[in-house]
Amino acid sequence: MLSMIEKLINEHGSSAILKERLELINDKYEALEGKLENSEKENRLLRQELELLKSQVKTQKIEQAYIEYKGAKFKRKPSGGFEDSPYCFKCNGGMFALEDFMPFVCGACGSTAGFKGNQLRSVLNEVENEYA
Repeated sequence: MLSMIEKLINEHGSSAILKERLELINDKYEALEGKLENSEKENRLLRQELELLKSQVKTQKIEQAYIEYKGAKFKRKPSGGFEDSPYCFKCNGGMFALEDFMPFVCGACGSTAGFKGNQLRSVLNEVENEYA
């Protein structure tokens, strides 16, 4: 009889300890769920910010690909320096000069640059010195 009472006491003590452990585990689980939820929200916000920054970098790279100077744009070469042909600052169309003494004109929209055909080499040197 005494052994049965002792066994009951031990089993009751064990179940009380198990109950406390389960409550502790449950509390920790709920805390982790909250942290996970916050991490997921933060992750979404960071992904949105990343996409915004990527688009800004892409736009900035496009803007840096062309340098506007004296009414024309000059395109950077991947290897360094600039292309020999000017582009329109309004529509990015190619520009040309009919004669050395005539200004460069856009073939698409008709805009003119602030330099003539015979000045292209010196303008390119100025662009390379200023923006290199």
